[in-house]
Amino acid sequence: MKKTHVRYFLTLLSLILIAASCHKQLKPATVLVTDPVRHYYPVIQGDMMEIRFQMENTSKNPLFIQEIQTTCGCIIPQGELPIVVLPEKTGYINLVFNTIKNTGYVKHVVYCYGNFADSTCIELNFDTNVVPMADYIRDYEQLWYEQNAKNVHPADAEDGQKGYYTD
Repeated sequence: MKKTHVRYFLTLLSLILIAASCHKQLKPATVLVTDPVRHYYPVIQGDMMEIRFQMENTSKNPLFIQEIQTTCGCIIPQGELPIVVLPEKTGYINLVFNTIKNTGYVKHVVYCYGNFADSTCIELNFDTNVVPMADYIRDYEQLWYEQNAKNVHPADAEDGQKGYYTD
């Protein structure tokens, strides 16, 4: 009877060791971000800017973006976390920037944390001028806004038009 207890104990111990050794480690992934630093054209205060950053996973490992942190509460990440980009595929980080509490030049940084090969974090930068609505006289931002009101595009339209420029 003693030998059977020892046998059960050793079998149970070996199963526990096998289960504990099945830990998978997240391998690093290389990523190519399209236009990580952007300079958007002026916007009218109160507008909502839709911003989309394209990320291409250039490795053989899946990319997991676990967390997105912004430098302002006015930038809201859209979608569920984690963001998963399969090997050699393209994924997107979608943000909405509410300009209601900003005036003048604003610069923001978005920190993305994941299994990146070079570091655990990448930075996405954008800036713009937030212009208050002119009640008494139209300035160049208001004229530009009125001229382009018929051709409204989000900050990053899918039809190839970009509402920003890069360095």
